[in-house]
Amino acid sequence: MEYLQYAYEKIFGADDPLDATQINYDTPRKVVCFGNVLLDRTVKLEAPELLQRYELKLGSKGEMDLERLNNIVVEAANGSSYLNNPGGSALNTVRILKHLGTDAQFFGSIGNDKHGEELRSLLLERGIEARLQVVDDVHTGQCVCLMYNDSPTLYANIGASAHFSVQELKRAAMHDTQSFLRPIERKQILYVEGFFVPHRSEVCDYILVHLVRERRHLALNLSAPYIVREHSEQMQQLANRAMFIFGNRQEFEELAKVAGCETVENLARQLLQLGQPKILLITNGDAGVQLATNYVAERAPPGELRFEDFRAQRAEQLVDATGAGDSFAAGFLHAWLEKRSLTECVRLASNVASKVVTQVGCNLP
Repeated sequence: MEYLQYAYEKIFGADDPLDATQINYDTPRKVVCFGNVLLDRTVKLEAPELLQRYELKLGSKGEMDLERLNNIVVEAANGSSYLNNPGGSALNTVRILKHLGTDAQFFGSIGNDKHGEELRSLLLERGIEARLQVVDDVHTGQCVCLMYNDSPTLYANIGASAHFSVQELKRAAMHDTQSFLRPIERKQILYVEGFFVPHRSEVCDYILVHLVRERRHLALNLSAPYIVREHSEQMQQLANRAMFIFGNRQEFEELAKVAGCETVENLARQLLQLGQPKILLITNGDAGVQLATNYVAERAPPGELRFEDFRAQRAEQLVDATGAGDSFAAGFLHAWLEKRSLTECVRLASNVASKVVTQVGCNLP
């Protein structure tokens, strides 16, 4: 495996070959995200027949074998417009953070194939900073998003993303001059998407044991109910250590269930009694956002548990809700790093998400 970084064109120039040995990592980013990197195809369906033919429930998420996924892509794209994007939950968050003005770095892995090359071009073109492991003999991850009646149905085959190596991460963390880590006395967020957890428990354990400490905080996106349910032990370990936990009401309900709690509110009380500051962001579509926290200030001890509800910000026109949660997380972390109050963070995050859902793909206008 080799590491590649797709840096800003101003560093190398659009036509220069990338050479990882020449890249300067003297300034570690405030946010480092770990996740699946996928070639995302978004297709707008005019009718639900394709979903019915493949027995896909509208609005569902899951993983699928590559042959079936490709068949759906070919069939869906026949006569319909579609858009290719660099995809993946954490990568979406990195992209929105960049738009907002917070430099972030992404870790993931791709295959040594044409889809990997296409992703390289897309990332370089958009100035997204990523350290990607290139895995031979495994295809690059792919995802199809089928939009019908403003509801996204998402299925992926993560391919090479499942082969992300903890050994390469250790080398990157311990590099004397090019480590992605800030000193522990300086603020930094390590962000893990739930979709990253399957097949990479060793990587998650390394992040928890060796990287998260002092002012280096963990942020967790629950990602999907089936991720929480099928990988409950690892997700609970991450949730127990995370300072920030993002998820929708269904994902938090699943986490409550596997943790032995009857309600999400009871889960919040259980998590917030662990003796560390925690911020739980529970999104619920049109019903708004619930904040559960004992956070007072970054270096202060935890305070009293409090719940606060926020109304949803109405989108001008709902086009694609695929990246709403990813962009909400980006907006919140951006505002928190700017030392805004939690109320301001939630409002800015909701505003960002309300704008992203007016676009196809996870993009700001």
